[in-house]
Amino acid sequence: MVRWFVLAFVPAVLTAQQDTTFSTSSEAKLDSLYGPLVYLMKADERGRYGSLALEGKRAFLRQFWKRRDPTPETAANEARTSFYERVATVNRTFREGGAAEIPGWRTDRGRIYLKYGPPTAVLTRPRPASTNPYEVWRYEKRRLLKFVFLDLTRFGNYTLVWTDDRHEASRPDWSVLLGPEAVEDAMRF
Repeated sequence: MVRWFVLAFVPAVLTAQQDTTFSTSSEAKLDSLYGPLVYLMKADERGRYGSLALEGKRAFLRQFWKRRDPTPETAANEARTSFYERVATVNRTFREGGAAEIPGWRTDRGRIYLKYGPPTAVLTRPRPASTNPYEVWRYEKRRLLKFVFLDLTRFGNYTLVWTDDRHEASRPDWSVLLGPEAVEDAMRF
């Protein structure tokens, strides 16, 4: 009987420990934690956060991650930890400069990285002879996916121009922008 009593209250204690990130964060910090979640949200989760007061924002983020916790019986939320580690990675790796700096999570490469994780293989062509710089990312984990990013500005700002992922849009003129040699190179990869 004592064993049941202890186990019945353990999840409540662990939940309180998990929530410390949100309960001690400022509203600006909460907003920065919320921004990248647009790539994970379901339709019924969209559009509510912006109208919430501070405590409502905290509750929203707690509930959002609670639903995605693969091991709710532990203190750690591995999904949340992994996601925010990827956000830090894309913000370091894919941020774009210019008149207004764009954080990495708001770029096309950052979005794909956050949704699918690191690619299985990357083909990088930083100075091709007949086109702008481009990258091809290939994923082989769940199903074979390919993403072609083109630097139209030549300033390191890569845009997704083609993919075989039905959840992402391709540009209709992607093959013209890339050029025949680069298209062949990308498709062969």
